[in-house]
Amino acid sequence: MILDSFFKLITNLSNDINQRKSFSYIILRGLSIASNYLFSLLIINLFSKENYGFFVYGLSIFMILSTFLKAGIDVHFVKIFHRFKELGVPYWVKKLETRVVLSSVAIAISVSTLVYSYNLAGEASVFIIPFIISVPLCVLVHLNSAKLRAISKISQFAFLNITGRVVFSLILILFYYYVLLLKSPILVSAAHFFSFLLLLFFSHIWVNKTFFLNKNTSKSTPSFFKTQNNALMLKSYITVIFLWGDRFLLSIICTPEMVAEYDISLKIAMLMLLAIEALKASYAPVFAQNNSDPLALKRHIKKSAKVGVLFSLVVLVSLVAFGKLILGVFGHEFIDSYPLLIIIAFGYFFSSIFCHADNVV
Repeated sequence: MILDSFFKLITNLSNDINQRKSFSYIILRGLSIASNYLFSLLIINLFSKENYGFFVYGLSIFMILSTFLKAGIDVHFVKIFHRFKELGVPYWVKKLETRVVLSSVAIAISVSTLVYSYNLAGEASVFIIPFIISVPLCVLVHLNSAKLRAISKISQFAFLNITGRVVFSLILILFYYYVLLLKSPILVSAAHFFSFLLLLFFSHIWVNKTFFLNKNTSKSTPSFFKTQNNALMLKSYITVIFLWGDRFLLSIICTPEMVAEYDISLKIAMLMLLAIEALKASYAPVFAQNNSDPLALKRHIKKSAKVGVLFSLVVLVSLVAFGKLILGVFGHEFIDSYPLLIIIAFGYFFSSIFCHADNVV
């Protein structure tokens, strides 16, 4: 009886297009995680744990800046862009994007100049400047990825938002170090910058292939966009502070080696979020399309939440059992972070129960 129910559940999930999209997202996310771990190992072993701490510092500044400068517009695009595939993209979208990108360029140049001129980050100042000047590239890439997510192009969205940066950075650092025989740690920052140039190239190809500009529409931005986007903007800001604020603050008050140990523990614990991120990515447009049908909306929420909690529980048990072994791969000194790893993992497990709360709201 139990076996029959299990096979019935698997069959239902495999027949659900949203679950299949979630599975493809998980594959890409898994590739990102594997590449991320290998990339971290390479930086620690080829350069030093201190340089890895500088990398985390630069990445935290990059993530916070890019999220603030997107101003929640990418999240809003997920809500509205599904209707533009057939009708064409209104002209005001292009005008809005130009304004956002130009402002991000101005701010990135200003911040980079201040950091370099006053040596605000100490030894890490030169290391993090390529992260800052790559922010406008990230803003444009994420705006494009949001358009693809709105029409359920989950694989392309996942590649642009998550997998591409890490995979391209890994390939570039291997190319620099083993082919060009360049040994400077600054190559880590250069790999990050050029990975976003590649992502921008792919994002433009995919978006231009999918959408066309409707030249007969108004150039003025709708007033509802500004009012509705305030909540989405605030949500994005709070989220990025929770995700990256800890590493940014630790980079200021702790040694780079301590930041490195913390970041590795956090990355391993984030395995808990693998299924949650996949489900949220594939179901966000589904919720938007079913917001007028409460029964269908409830069905999608319950089905996806069960899958997320089950997967998170499996990962939690695995981390409790093998967490020290996984930490030891990065170096014996990382094993001391095991209690931190478990605490964060339990927190992510409880949050998985409410995984869709923000998307539903």
